[in-house]
Amino acid sequence: MKKKMKLQTKLTILIIIVVFISICIITFFVASWMTRNIESTAKTNVMNVADMVANSREVIDALEEKDPKKEIGPYIDKQLKNLDEIEYIIVVDNDGVRYSHPNSQMIGQKFVGGDEGRVVKEGDAYISEAIGTLGKSLRAFTPIYNTENEREIGFVCVGTLIKSIEEAENMAILYIILISFASLTVGIVGAFILANNIKNTLLGLEPDEITRLYNEKMVIIDSIYEGLIAIDNKGKVTLINDSALNILHYENSIDKKEIIGRDIEDVFPTTHLTAVLETGNCEFERDQRINNTVIMTNRIPINDRGKIVGAIATFRDKTEVTRLAEELTGAKKMAWSLRAQNHEFMNKLHTIAGLIQLEEYDEALQFISNVAKNRNKINSILTKKIKDPSLSAILFSKYNKAEENRVKFKIDEESNITKLPQYMTSEEIVSILGNLIENSLDAVSNDGDGEIYIKIVQQKDFLKIKVKDNGHGIKEEYRDKIYEQGFTTKEGQRGHGMYIVKEIIDDANGEIELKVDKGVIWDITIPMVRSE
Repeated sequence: MKKKMKLQTKLTILIIIVVFISICIITFFVASWMTRNIESTAKTNVMNVADMVANSREVIDALEEKDPKKEIGPYIDKQLKNLDEIEYIIVVDNDGVRYSHPNSQMIGQKFVGGDEGRVVKEGDAYISEAIGTLGKSLRAFTPIYNTENEREIGFVCVGTLIKSIEEAENMAILYIILISFASLTVGIVGAFILANNIKNTLLGLEPDEITRLYNEKMVIIDSIYEGLIAIDNKGKVTLINDSALNILHYENSIDKKEIIGRDIEDVFPTTHLTAVLETGNCEFERDQRINNTVIMTNRIPINDRGKIVGAIATFRDKTEVTRLAEELTGAKKMAWSLRAQNHEFMNKLHTIAGLIQLEEYDEALQFISNVAKNRNKINSILTKKIKDPSLSAILFSKYNKAEENRVKFKIDEESNITKLPQYMTSEEIVSILGNLIENSLDAVSNDGDGEIYIKIVQQKDFLKIKVKDNGHGIKEEYRDKIYEQGFTTKEGQRGHGMYIVKEIIDDANGEIELKVDKGVIWDITIPMVRSE
């Protein structure tokens, strides 16, 4: 079986080929431009020098008189010393006789080349290539005029050898080739570094391995029952599964692809993932609310080589779990409630029997009347004014427990509730009252003097809850700590009750106030409509 080429090797070869082709193209165009530029510069130089000599006062005056003092040659030689790229300057009269030449023996002889016709006959200034006595050269011709009568008296031929131009072009091309090889070398080294960097970024995985892992990941993500959502270090959603869409109630209104790239605060307003990004701390089994759904959330930062690059949250609907748990534990609660009622009922029967045996018939009747009156009063409040079954059940259960513990349990007759605050569930109200009443039962005495007072009033804008007892109160040094998770003054307890109560009330934008006055008074205010 033929071994597959590794991604690093492919990238290295590809980058080298791209760099090589790019450098070749650039070299070709730069070399063409350089050669044209060198030739153009040479033409400009020879023409400028020819114009300068043709307008020289010394040359015009001497040539007008056929240079009797032989002044033109030395003048030209002097000028040539200051011109690096000019090979020769030849001054010629109208008869074609030279008055200057790099080879002094050529002075006085006829001009050679055959390309001087235009300057002699038409007086044009131009550039041409021709073979002269010094070899093939690039030559500029400019006529010389007598300034008095504008009569042409000769011309100037300024030239540079083609061989010199070619040498300059070859040298420029050599420099370009050397630079290109240096660039290619840098490109090859860069290709190896880049390919190695990409390999490290991909954790050394090949494309087929990445594809396989991605497919496996997506199958796993979409198959798990828990909701899953991930963000990058900027708080943008990078991953979300179908279960998360269902829990967030996006399943029918938006496509999964539309969620990707959006800000997590827009998708999941009550998320704490951004806090995990900042702190880097994991959070497990945290209760959270989404609309009318209570979820249990785990939040974990994503680390890459010690740097936090994102965060991921998994969550599940706690409402269904709670419902199943209540169904499973309902029998136990009912059995406990029946046991408490039976125990208290037997106590009352023993009291009645004792009174009858003592022939205290009026006292017995009064006792029966009081018990029936209290029971009917409680039943009337719980059935007629407290319309939520779960809330009625917890109050009746705590009433029975208080009766068993010889604690007076009073529910204010003005109590009433027909509907729960927006986004709050029965379980949350039950959790608030259950924890507060249980704390009061632990705080009051069981000698018949203990009292617990409950008042629940539904107003137009708020739900008011008051729980009051005449127990031993809360020490001042503990009052700032009672809402902390894990804090407790009870032996064997875990200290989650008041923390849960505070979390529920804060999530509903409510307030809880503690007063200590011959016991404890809890005043709770929860808005019926929660402002976002």
